[in-house]
Amino acid sequence: MKSIFLILTITMLSLNSADASETKADNSAVNDRDKYLHEYTADQQGMNKEDTTITRKIRREITKDNRMSFYAKNIKVITMNGQVTLKGPVRSAEEAKVIMSKAQSIAGVSSVLNQMDVATK
Repeated sequence: MKSIFLILTITMLSLNSADASETKADNSAVNDRDKYLHEYTADQQGMNKEDTTITRKIRREITKDNRMSFYAKNIKVITMNGQVTLKGPVRSAEEAKVIMSKAQSIAGVSSVLNQMDVATK
């Protein structure tokens, strides 16, 4: 009985790992866009105290708003020297407008660049 349970467990684990390795996200279009020098990426986030504080406050304002879609709550917020770039898909132009307003209301923000895209369902 123990050996049957062990065999079933091993089989289930191997099937799960095979499925996980086959699924890959396709962000090719976004990655191609971000190759250009004028496009900020998350790894360019300013690491000084002011920039990380601004990013954290904007992210908190977005995620605590229950009106925001899953997409909106996962946009990239990149801050460099007080300049904020918002990137990623949102569900509507209204959602993008609300996010822009939230970002602009945070103390220390000198400008906000909107690179959000309205995603279709």
